[in-house]
Amino acid sequence: MQLQQLIDRMIDQAHETDPGGIYNILLGTRPATEKDWPKGKRVYRWCPVAQTKLVPNYVVVLAPSPDNLKGGDLYEYHGRILNGDVTRHTVQRQ
Repeated sequence: MQLQQLIDRMIDQAHETDPGGIYNILLGTRPATEKDWPKGKRVYRWCPVAQTKLVPNYVVVLAPSPDNLKGGDLYEYHGRILNGDVTRHTVQRQ
């Protein structure tokens, strides 16, 4: 799956659950596909983009900003770059 399509799906899912939420895109230092996609991107669709060694190269993480918790649960989204699966993990329950 293309990295950009996966990230778009993740952002869309996050905004369905938390329309006003702010999220950060975390990528490994060398994403499994489209290794050059993050170059020159500081923000993608209102989400800051960061690379870290803590995220494996086959996963992209859509992490919530700490102030997203306005009245509901706080979720983090993990997308598997190679097959396009997206899972939602609860970070904090309200």
